[in-house]
Amino acid sequence: MAILKRLNDIQNMTGRNRLVMILDGMGVSIIKKILNKNGFFYRNMVDVETTLVPATTVAVTTAYRTGKMPYETGFIGWSQYFEETDEVIDVFRNTNHYTGEESKLPHHSNTLPCPTIVEQMNIDGKRAFEIMPAFIPGGCETFEEWLDKIADTCNSETDAYIYAYWTEPDSALHEYGEDNNIVKNLLRDMEQKTEIALNKIKNKTTILITADHGHRLLQTLYITDYPDIEECMLHPLSIESRCAAFFIKPEKKAEFPVIFNSHFGKWFKLVTKHEFECDYLHSPKPVRYIGDYVALATDDYGFNQNRECDLLISNHAGITSNEMEIPIIQINIK
Repeated sequence: MAILKRLNDIQNMTGRNRLVMILDGMGVSIIKKILNKNGFFYRNMVDVETTLVPATTVAVTTAYRTGKMPYETGFIGWSQYFEETDEVIDVFRNTNHYTGEESKLPHHSNTLPCPTIVEQMNIDGKRAFEIMPAFIPGGCETFEEWLDKIADTCNSETDAYIYAYWTEPDSALHEYGEDNNIVKNLLRDMEQKTEIALNKIKNKTTILITADHGHRLLQTLYITDYPDIEECMLHPLSIESRCAAFFIKPEKKAEFPVIFNSHFGKWFKLVTKHEFECDYLHSPKPVRYIGDYVALATDDYGFNQNRECDLLISNHAGITSNEMEIPIIQINIK
């Protein structure tokens, strides 16, 4: 939650541009493992903060964009169960997680329940911008285009708030893992190009570079390999592989924790819906989408419902330091 306060403080500055850059998946452990201590990111890292739970893009970037906690927005994780249509839906895409088909919901599950900070600031007559990838209409096709647009915006404004999000290194980490040279070269290249682009900014600007979460190499467990677990489940897995929601049949609720911990207790912390709402979401009220139990990863493991689901080399949303610790990289252009 401290990161939201820091972003709020930057947003409310006046007399200079305020630039917030989110590099998806660039946790502290990735920076320390891959980048040089004398490099641009490392030498300008002024602090380390803990991200939100679940440590995942849907929850955290929505919080960054709206200033609200996941329990307030309803954006908890990548895939959420909607009882209206009995579907697990990838909320950013509004597609069925298990079939890939467009959701049967009569409204979009990816509709934000409130204006973003940028939208609200513009309503209030202030100057504010979002600079996003091409999945948003008008977004940037390449990292280089994204950086150029950031620098150009800062040089054409003098008192603006600018939120800029990019999808890497998260996508590469999912596919290859942190030990792969593709990931190492990508992140080093991103660091160099970011330094060059930000050096082009001439107007007074406070720059904060951070991430939504880190990453951890993954070993996959398949629910279909555990018939006693599958027999307890009312719906397929939802939320995240490493922060997995279990909806349990009423007659199985008492025995499910015993069965679960006999298989997975070494690698996951199993909590009740109420415990997750109170201790991890910090919600004062019940929250949809949670199920009856949530399994929080404390080791290298994550769940897939079956072998037809996408296999990832690395993932996040667990509660290890690799996933939870994010950098605070700050540069002040005077």
